[in-house]
Amino acid sequence: MGAFLLLPVYTRFLSTADFGIVSLAGSAALLLSIAYRLGLDAALLRMHHELGRGDLRLLYSTVVALSLACAAAVTVVGALLAPFLSDPGAADTLVPVVLLALAIGAVNTFHYVPSVWFRATDQTGRYLLLAVAAFAAVVATTLVLVVVVRLGAVGSLAGQLAGAVVMAASALAILWRQRPWGFSRPLARRALDFGLPLLPHSLAGWLLSVSDRWLLGLLLGVAAADALAAVGVYSLGYQLGYAVGLVAISFNAAWLPFIYRVGEGPGGTAILRESTTLAVAGFSALAAAIAILAPDLVGAIAPSEWAPAADVTAVVAFASAANAAGLMFASGIYLARATRVMPLLTLLAAGLNIGSNLLLIPRIGIMGAALATLVAYAGLAAMTAIVAERHHPMRIDTIRLGALAAVTVAATLVSRAVVVGDGWPTFAWHLLVSGASVGMVIVVVRGPLQRLRAALASPAGSTLGLG
Repeated sequence: MGAFLLLPVYTRFLSTADFGIVSLAGSAALLLSIAYRLGLDAALLRMHHELGRGDLRLLYSTVVALSLACAAAVTVVGALLAPFLSDPGAADTLVPVVLLALAIGAVNTFHYVPSVWFRATDQTGRYLLLAVAAFAAVVATTLVLVVVVRLGAVGSLAGQLAGAVVMAASALAILWRQRPWGFSRPLARRALDFGLPLLPHSLAGWLLSVSDRWLLGLLLGVAAADALAAVGVYSLGYQLGYAVGLVAISFNAAWLPFIYRVGEGPGGTAILRESTTLAVAGFSALAAAIAILAPDLVGAIAPSEWAPAADVTAVVAFASAANAAGLMFASGIYLARATRVMPLLTLLAAGLNIGSNLLLIPRIGIMGAALATLVAYAGLAAMTAIVAERHHPMRIDTIRLGALAAVTVAATLVSRAVVVGDGWPTFAWHLLVSGASVGMVIVVVRGPLQRLRAALASPAGSTLGLG
């Protein structure tokens, strides 16, 4: 979210190539932090509720020691190799970027400690304050180093590191209160047995959502500076379109506890089916609004050289809506406790994404990467729906979902096909089409909305506390 809110700063004070560097370095840091965690974040959350207070102290210090050993080893080796990994003619620029990426990956690894601790101890308010403090550190550092000192990509990455340091300091404070520290081989074995099988799923998620930046640099077939500029423009468009994904993730965090409570009860299947249709309708409407208004959004926050990002935003917005639909379909898999299939689905979607990138990027550049994202997330949603129906049949309303996709995509195409002038007339036209698309979505889902109201008002719904 912080990176999203800082986009106007980045586009005004970073070149497209600088933003490409930031995007690549940030994606590399994310990959490192995923690897360093070894799936132990999920293991820690699970085991926190299984152990007594004394064992909790040993658990936290053991898990952190495992991540710390992995992060320290790779970071030291990476720092020693950094001068040899960059072009000698650009060492002054690239070496600091490599070192900062290594530092961000290592420090951000321990974000999971306060995240798990505050969630497990029902201190969500404190975690929210911590997140705000970390974001404030990112903003303050970025404004000073990017806007005032003009350090470009290095300043932006230093801002990310500042936010990671705040989170790591909180992790250290939690561990400090749990002294004396120790290391338990049995607890380490249990944590790794639980966490390591989840690591391929996390890595596949990285391949699905982030690898396109690297494939762009490799497959465009242009000079390095031009490739970085293209990655920068693509990253801006991607982040704007991913606003749909941010909403979906927040919604899913509240949705899963609800559906766990009602999904297996009387009327649960009807509630799941109609709620899924309505949620997908909401995500589709949001995606259409962002896609239609994308040229206006990009024009408002960025100079003209960023304009091609608008088309990327439109495609990625619909890709994020498809991913949101997949999250809703996955509810049936979670209810059936068939989660072992999820890593396989993610790996298949990641393979589809990479294959589509290899096919499309050399032909149509950054739009190829955007379309590959759409193909991958649509494929993941379709595979998830098929598997979910086999484990927890809810008769997904495919006809109505198809109508929603057709209505919102058609509205976006119409908004681009009809030219009414520049400036305010175009913005007004886009607002009109966006409003019309929302109206059409509402018409499409009137039936599911009425049926959901009936299900919630039924005796079964009242028994569940929903009436």
